[in-house]
Amino acid sequence: MGGQGANERTPARASAGATYARALRGLLPGRGAPSAHVPARTIVADTVLDPLAVSRFDTVVDAPVRDTVSPAYLHTLGFAPSLELMTDPGFGLPVLGMVHVRNAFAQLRPVRVGEEVRAEVSLSPLRAVHNGTEVDILVAGSVDGEPVFTESSTYLARGKTVPGAAAGQPAERMAMPDGLTATALWRLPRGIGPAYARVSGDYNPIHVSVLAAKAFGFRSTIAHGMYTAARAFAAADPRLDAFDWTVQFASPLTLPGTAGYAQFDRDAAGFSTAVFSPSKGKPHVLTRVQKR
Repeated sequence: MGGQGANERTPARASAGATYARALRGLLPGRGAPSAHVPARTIVADTVLDPLAVSRFDTVVDAPVRDTVSPAYLHTLGFAPSLELMTDPGFGLPVLGMVHVRNAFAQLRPVRVGEEVRAEVSLSPLRAVHNGTEVDILVAGSVDGEPVFTESSTYLARGKTVPGAAAGQPAERMAMPDGLTATALWRLPRGIGPAYARVSGDYNPIHVSVLAAKAFGFRSTIAHGMYTAARAFAAADPRLDAFDWTVQFASPLTLPGTAGYAQFDRDAAGFSTAVFSPSKGKPHVLTRVQKR
């Protein structure tokens, strides 16, 4: 975890509006220089998995509605606490502009609608990498004291150098096979950004506002990376009790837009998926599901 510090309780579905306002203020002149400091605390969020909320999420990502909860929905339980930690005045980097580059989720047993999940959320120390500075959001999920999942979400502050940050090791990279043929085409409207924001709580302006997206250098709004990953997981529909789900984010998917989907490297242990540009052949998101 991100250090020895106090635990505090917070609603998992707290409003992100005030938190994003703090993030925007962090972009204004007068913010201190980047530092290697991270808040040395863990936020604890308890959430009863409401069947209506889960089914709304499943509908947006084209997932079958069942009594078990997808890892993509469980990911959202740590979002508000993680945003609170990354907008803490003690966090050494501005959160807006940071890029979600990798996600590693380990499901230890199925989690069911109606269960109460405790998510304990903290930050790793900052790491210096070749193209900036990285931090991991660490989430431990449990039900009645029983561990049910762990997750590490890696964010990159591109081009930011932080004095005192330890050197990080290069992450293993997934690759999409050359000439991969799409088995499905997804035609995504601009409204998918606000729709996913409503069911996930992630109202990052680049996903919901064209003006904000252009201010950050995009032609238009872009799809949430976790929306794309969630839809790829749903399309594969794995029926596994315990597994590792690894996600690697690549080029942004501009909205409205069309994406190709395909599976590859399927074997007895698991399978990989790609969501990619059908015209350019470049990946937006690559994933791997592996049995535990």
